[in-house]
Amino acid sequence: MQFSTCKQLLGGWLMISLWIGCKDTGKSLPSEEKQYFPVADYIRSQLHVIDSLQLPVTLYRSGENGSDTLLLSTKECLEMAAPFQEPDITDPAVSTKFTETSFADQSIPSVTFNYTTKDEKLPLKRVDVVLHPDPALAEKVRTIYMEKIYSNGDTLIEEKLFWNNDHYYQILRTSKIGSAPPTLSQVKVVWDPTE
Repeated sequence: MQFSTCKQLLGGWLMISLWIGCKDTGKSLPSEEKQYFPVADYIRSQLHVIDSLQLPVTLYRSGENGSDTLLLSTKECLEMAAPFQEPDITDPAVSTKFTETSFADQSIPSVTFNYTTKDEKLPLKRVDVVLHPDPALAEKVRTIYMEKIYSNGDTLIEEKLFWNNDHYYQILRTSKIGSAPPTLSQVKVVWDPTE
């Protein structure tokens, strides 16, 4: 099902409330009316829970030098989550460069907000926010997915970032220098002991 207008009332600490009407996908609201999902605020709220409760955090890491598993300090967990918070799509200087589309999937059920840009200068290319709708309570974030492409010196870097609400986050990074074969690395930071 597709929606033709979308209003978001943002609030809550762990839950984000959204009022959803119908939206004609592919058309964006005028820039002064854009109210994008506050991804950076949501990530900060998740990190606040980890920090406040001092949850045990495990890092699973793999790459060209092998793989390992180790315990992380809360500080290290917070630092490694930085790529999820920049740039902030709710920042007026950034939001004008993104287009929002949304759709509902009644089979799961879920509502997905997709943000994309054609601006070559922005490293962040795509954000998908998947919510679990609840008619009685506030909608709850299920997952956030982000794609970034940027250069660091002579290295082209592609990142795929995935945040699973209350469980873990994961970053897959591909680095390529010139015509050399790309190298792949992966980190998964888990604070839910059931994972």
